[in-house]
Amino acid sequence: MGVFRFIRISGALWGFAGWWLLLRLHLLRPAEHPAQRLSRMLERLGTTFVKLGQGLGLRRDLLADEYVAALEGLQDRVAPFAGTLAVAEITRALGKPPGELFAIFDETPLAAASIAQVHRARLQDGTEVIVKVRRPDIRRQVAQDMRLLRLTVRVLQWLLPFLRRYAPLDILAEAEDGLRREMDLREEARSMQRFHEAFRDWPAIHIPRVFGTLSTDSVLVQARSGGRRVDDLGLGEQGSTLAKTFVSAYLHQFFVLGLFHGDPHPGNLFVMDDGRICFHDFGLVGFLDRDSRRNLAAFMQAFVHQDAGWLLDAYLDLGVLAEDLDIAVYRAGLEKLLEDYARVPLKDWSFAVAFLRIARMGGGRDVRFPRNLLVLMRTLFLMETTVRSLDPEFNLLDGLAG
Repeated sequence: MGVFRFIRISGALWGFAGWWLLLRLHLLRPAEHPAQRLSRMLERLGTTFVKLGQGLGLRRDLLADEYVAALEGLQDRVAPFAGTLAVAEITRALGKPPGELFAIFDETPLAAASIAQVHRARLQDGTEVIVKVRRPDIRRQVAQDMRLLRLTVRVLQWLLPFLRRYAPLDILAEAEDGLRREMDLREEARSMQRFHEAFRDWPAIHIPRVFGTLSTDSVLVQARSGGRRVDDLGLGEQGSTLAKTFVSAYLHQFFVLGLFHGDPHPGNLFVMDDGRICFHDFGLVGFLDRDSRRNLAAFMQAFVHQDAGWLLDAYLDLGVLAEDLDIAVYRAGLEKLLEDYARVPLKDWSFAVAFLRIARMGGGRDVRFPRNLLVLMRTLFLMETTVRSLDPEFNLLDGLAG
């Protein structure tokens, strides 16, 4: 099995590399963008590669926008596993079958993804919940795929030495660590609990309750909640109020909690009937320690005040690892960036785009980003997109740096 899987992985990667090289040499006319071909290849290789591709989509500092969009758009197109297997996993993880744990448990999945699927259930006290169950044997499959992928990448590095400057094995290790955390549902349960406590007294924010005594590394039980997606056009006049609430919630996450929801796309954000914004899916969260929070605030203030020197200092203080960084070149690039923004209406200013432009100044070779900044960059992009879908006239400068 391992040999055949290795051949499949190697063949797919070498096939893409050869096709890409022919394109670069202008020996082939592409029928599709390389980003789309890469996305299709990863989907064909299955769960491990879909999740790694999604993780690689965080690397806006290294990848062109087309690749980021294609990788972030990777879908977990997988069939649900049998309800009997979910019952067996719940029984193994919690020591009792669902029939004893829940008043009602629906063996037919509500939704399925590559790592887990969810089922409707009702607790003995009548509380409606959803039960998230990890796919059987997924950890073994991922571990095997990662061993084979590391071997393939080492061979590619040996044959194509220029790849080493991008540290592909380090990037792979980082993505693997993120995937390992995502497969441990205890991580998600702990994050949900922290967010639930943090926003308990916020009248306009709702975080579903997680039931810790019914949650393990392979099973997570949370209160069922929902509403209209945050990009629902029917929200209309509520948009301005919702945008302010949403930005306030993120300011609290960035600068008070030091913990933030890393995937605020419309599919994870719902407006409940009572007007509260409900956050879902805490599989990806970001962390900011005290110094990072202070430096992020300095970066935002330097951007608002159009101070290139201060902006560069704050950017490096955030934790970017620089090697032989040409300060003069970067300062000149920052002055050009600020000059460009001076011509743009304030409501159209974007911290996310500014952060990304700085990241790309070195072409990915002069700096390296710790994972917390990659998650932050993704979050800022999604957050700004969500805010502008709610209220196109919302001034992010007032919200984020006021």
